[in-house]
Amino acid sequence: MSQSMTQFSSAVGAEANRIARLFPSYRDFVDDALFHPAWGYYSTGRVRFGEGGHYDTFPIALSPYFGRMLARYAYRCWRRAGKPQRFEICELGAGNGQLCLDTLLAMSKPIRQTQEWQRFAGATRYRIVERSVALIERQRATLGPLAARVRWLRADLSRGRARQAPFAEHGLIIANEVLDCLAHHKIVPHPRGGVGVAFIVPHLGQRTVSRAELATTLSDATKRPLLSFAEVILPVAHLPHVESFIRRHYPELFGGRRKFAPYFACPEIGEIVRHSSDLYAHGEALWIDYGDLRDFHLRAGERQKVFAGPPRSGASIYRNPGGDDITFMVDFSVVESVAGDAGMRVAYFGGQRELARRSGVRVDAAAREAILKQRMLSWILSVVGVGPEQEWRRSGLTWDRRAGKGGHLRHDVRRAADEFNGMITTGFKLMILRRI
Repeated sequence: MSQSMTQFSSAVGAEANRIARLFPSYRDFVDDALFHPAWGYYSTGRVRFGEGGHYDTFPIALSPYFGRMLARYAYRCWRRAGKPQRFEICELGAGNGQLCLDTLLAMSKPIRQTQEWQRFAGATRYRIVERSVALIERQRATLGPLAARVRWLRADLSRGRARQAPFAEHGLIIANEVLDCLAHHKIVPHPRGGVGVAFIVPHLGQRTVSRAELATTLSDATKRPLLSFAEVILPVAHLPHVESFIRRHYPELFGGRRKFAPYFACPEIGEIVRHSSDLYAHGEALWIDYGDLRDFHLRAGERQKVFAGPPRSGASIYRNPGGDDITFMVDFSVVESVAGDAGMRVAYFGGQRELARRSGVRVDAAAREAILKQRMLSWILSVVGVGPEQEWRRSGLTWDRRAGKGGHLRHDVRRAADEFNGMITTGFKLMILRRI
């Protein structure tokens, strides 16, 4: 598929109105590429987790230790809440279900089976809030018989409040790499002055393809490689809710600047943080994602803030829409601001290793060996056809003497542990929110 684009062409007046009516904004194009029921990356189940897949999240790369951390942290939350008779762990966007599986197993088999821990495990239920039907099926397959201990709610908290909320009086929300999957608007200077917002005009040869036609065009294997995309910049006033978002969080962009780095605005971050805060009357939330604060988002270039395809591939979002994952660096300044409006305060912001410290679960040499053994077992099971992801995991591991005993898998486990522990520079951050 062609990646050619016409960047920063602008449209005003009647032409701008026509473009806004017929073609997707940058945000809507990305959202369709991820969640469109006919061709979206997540909706169609193309997403692949683990070795041979598209990416590893820390709950997968550090399994089962990440689940142990969550279980121990939840236990401490339960104690801080006064040991209520009902407590919930609520995961937003549970991926392939690995974190849920490891957490439930850790709750069933703690290091010390104390009477108090048994009370905690008996009082605690696991809930998953998920937007994608395909991923719910994947999670059920991962959990197997343990799926009976999980409650699912199919909902998109970025677009509305959960009808059943609040679920319980006390709860712990975990959102791992959720916000970076939300589609963002691309905000740039308008060539004629002021603040502009990008819209995407697909082309099939000389003919433009409307948003309504795009799914049909992408599903045609003969037409798909002929598609190209042009970015057209409209005044941000065409999207009043985006303009309001920018005026609130980044008013300096309206200060007459002729140049500024592209900013990726996501009003839905505010919605999902606000609606998730309604899920429990009392509780905490762990937001884990690649991201940073406002200074970074004001100065960093586009390639530092939006990514497509496998990590470090440098791919454009136009390379393989619907076949590539697309993620954004999260603006945690927006998370903090909106959380404050919702009655939550930031208890911590920084590296993920703080979760290990607060839970009392160390990712040390012994943990690395245990993680390695589990990943080896998982790969062996996939080779013989056990598990929902065997097709790609079967070819995703190589054994190489140059990489030392254990091949690349041992290297990958060490790298993941070092990155989690802050020994390798990473953009991953943890923000802990608590009810004021």
